[in-house]
Amino acid sequence: MQQTPVQEELVKLQPKGLITIPKKMREFLNLEEKSIMRLRLEKGRLYLEPLKTLSYPVRTYSKEEIKEFLAFDAKETKQLKKKKLLK
Repeated sequence: MQQTPVQEELVKLQPKGLITIPKKMREFLNLEEKSIMRLRLEKGRLYLEPLKTLSYPVRTYSKEEIKEFLAFDAKETKQLKKKKLLK
């Protein structure tokens, strides 16, 4: 696994809590305007993590469709176990 180089910069907190991520860091992380980030507070530290988004819509499933799928999956699992194709 490739080690990420340590980069450190000082930034000033602007009005309304805004900060600027330095250009070199934005370029390194391939961040663009309107990139989505996760901000996490843990043990008194803030972590900022870039998130990948899908460029296409993702289908959602109703509770009924999920229920049908789980029933189908349970049936298939039982049949595969019976044929000793699954433990």
